[in-house]
Amino acid sequence: MRIEVVYADLNDQRHIDLDVEEGADVATCLDLLRRHPMGADLLFDDAAVGVFGEVCGPERLLKDGDRLELYRPLIADAKTARRLRAKSQTG
Repeated sequence: MRIEVVYADLNDQRHIDLDVEEGADVATCLDLLRRHPMGADLLFDDAAVGVFGEVCGPERLLKDGDRLELYRPLIADAKTARRLRAKSQTG
């Protein structure tokens, strides 16, 4: 089955297709990604992962056509960023 892995950071965005056995889980895909030419240099050991926007664990079973997403840590807390923007606009 085919799984699409997506990764994005400030300067790089990747879409990597992996062919995996039926019944593969997230952990299996991450192991394959580490050996894939387009994924070998990615630092995702501590990254959260999800499937179609839903955070999941390494034991999650995947289905053909799933999109496995690698989430990088946030640079700033969303509430703090909004508060700073509002403060700078009001003066």
